Amino acid sequence: MNKRTISTMILFTLFGFGVSTTQVRAEKMFDVATITCKDLLLMEGDQRDSTLVFFHGVMLGRNNTTMLDTEKITNQTDQVLEMCIAKPASKLMSVFEETR
Repeated sequence: MNKRTISTMILFTLFGFGVSTTQVRAEKMFDVATITCKDLLLMEGDQRDSTLVFFHGVMLGRNNTTMLDTEKITNQTDQVLEMCIAKPASKLMSVFEETR
């Protein structure tokens, strides 16, 4: 992903284009900690990208920062995808925590 793509995805996420899977659409509330790597890998392009941006935002919040290092996030995204391919049953939140 390039910097422009990441910036665009961040804007979409800020305006409410967050995680949405078939299961999530049927529920009014859900725990994002239950999303697995397999769920992410089964998502299509924009949905997957929005989910990744959402989780990056969660990690920024957990780190109590608003500073966005696009190079670091790009590298982290690559690591997350590699780990998810290797271990699809892993919880996505855990994978993000391991790679931050």
